[in-house]
Amino acid sequence: MHRRQFTTLSITALLPQLAAAYEPSSVVDATPGTLPLLLTVPHDGADFLGLFPHRTKGTTVRDAGTRELAERVAKLLQQKLGNRPYLVIAKFSRKHLDANRAEADAMESGEMMPAYRAYHDQVAAYVAQIRSKFPSGSLLIDVHGQSDEPNITFRGTRAGLTVKTLLSRFGPSAVQGPDSLIGQLAAKGYRINPALDADSLREDSRFSGGYTVFRYGSHRPDGIDAIQLEFGKQHRGNPRLPEDFAAAIASFMRAFDLVAK
Repeated sequence: MHRRQFTTLSITALLPQLAAAYEPSSVVDATPGTLPLLLTVPHDGADFLGLFPHRTKGTTVRDAGTRELAERVAKLLQQKLGNRPYLVIAKFSRKHLDANRAEADAMESGEMMPAYRAYHDQVAAYVAQIRSKFPSGSLLIDVHGQSDEPNITFRGTRAGLTVKTLLSRFGPSAVQGPDSLIGQLAAKGYRINPALDADSLREDSRFSGGYTVFRYGSHRPDGIDAIQLEFGKQHRGNPRLPEDFAAAIASFMRAFDLVAK
């Protein structure tokens, strides 16, 4: 038997063990909080889950820096407000699995399903906890990065659908007024989309809100207000972004009565 053929056969024999190497409970980092706020990070993972097929459809690049951004913001909010947000971070690579898609589109190998469900089971559990502890209002922010427009941060709410409760309580100004999340970021010098003077809640179709905000948004009876933020590459490279984002969240939560009592 040729050496190359032997090596191929050896690797083939090992595939079942290599493919089954990951443990679903280890592919998600989750931290409970004490604020009516959940930060989710689906696309900054680097862990490969065995030798399963990579995705061949949709975006597979990593939203670099979004994990660090969310973790630093959580620490800064603890300092500013005396309480921490809940945090759920996907550790698996987007090349294997996209947690911001429905099951049918998230993977090309059924072996990814346990990891997918581990992520969403944790998000769902925290959303349920937050709804129970903070019935007067709460928020999920899905943290993303994009490079199409590197100097713009985009808001995604399905044109206001996923923030139905916020809109019913405070009107459109809570979503794109000066005190809104994107309004607070704009005041700190960040270009945002939609513009604050937009005459509707319509959003850029590329970044108008993915599966996570649609699945957990307040238009659903078991959901909470949910906003997707797509930070441009230049914004993510700004060393002041964590401080500015944390300050924007803190001001927004105070303005719209979302600070833990």
